Amino acid sequence: MKETSPYSRKDLRRAVNCAAILGWLAIVGPALIANPFILPWAAVFGLPIAFATCWAIGAPILLRLMRNAISWLAAGVWGGVIASIIAAISIAIGRYQGWRQSLNPNFNSQIGGGEFVRSVDGILTPYGWWVLAQNTMQFILIGIVIALIVRWRIGQGAQANRRSD
Repeated sequence: MKETSPYSRKDLRRAVNCAAILGWLAIVGPALIANPFILPWAAVFGLPIAFATCWAIGAPILLRLMRNAISWLAAGVWGGVIASIIAAISIAIGRYQGWRQSLNPNFNSQIGGGEFVRSVDGILTPYGWWVLAQNTMQFILIGIVIALIVRWRIGQGAQANRRSD
């Protein structure tokens, strides 16, 4: 961070690491409540993915944003943008894998049953797209909440604090 930036490098590290831990908790938390015995696996596999994702996608955006003081509105908006980027990448990877599975004549699968079939041979059904859209919107809302928590955690920045004195 440059000299005139209201945030330090430590603030950036704290913001990205806090977002990674909160994001991991938001995704893994409900499963941990149902089955607390998955905690070691969730930590071993999930935490590195959460940190890598936040540092690869969130940190460059935050580095640019933190050149100026971040308002609550900007934090919420950019939290939604970062979550949308992560969701878009995840959806693209998942749909590519589903398309590849649909091309394999030896692969047969169905997720869901009755009226609630979400995918057949890797291709999403209309209901599957609906579930994906709902999950994506929940993920984006979680990203907004996490961004607001991170904004609360790092504050308004050193220069903004000096101006208010």
